[in-house]
Amino acid sequence: MYKHILLAVDGSENSLRAAQDAVKIATEESFIELISVIPTEGITSQAVHAGTLDQLEADYAQNLAKEQQYVQANHPNSKLTIVHGPAGRMISNYANDNKVDLVVIGCRGLNPMQEMVFGSVSTYVSKNANCSTLLVK
Repeated sequence: MYKHILLAVDGSENSLRAAQDAVKIATEESFIELISVIPTEGITSQAVHAGTLDQLEADYAQNLAKEQQYVQANHPNSKLTIVHGPAGRMISNYANDNKVDLVVIGCRGLNPMQEMVFGSVSTYVSKNANCSTLLVK
């Protein structure tokens, strides 16, 4: 049913639950692409500690080890992609540019006030991706 599943991961528990659901949905013919976004807005503490872009990407990849290991152990066809920029925009643009069939993304379950103040990556993706989006709590 879904040939290309884009799984947004960030190392959180919600992200791991999203990985578990992506594997459940995938068929043998499905390709699960894990995507993680390194934010570029402002200077993050992770960027300061990492020092170089290569080290920052290596640190991010290490934070995603649980999700990546789970998917690799339970599905034969997957890869990890790391991109840079605003998370919601990068995930939805990547989905649109790569003809993704389904985006699977964990959500934090913000109340309406928190979402208004902080914004929500999952809400942004569900509104801007041109494919189906599965929000996992």
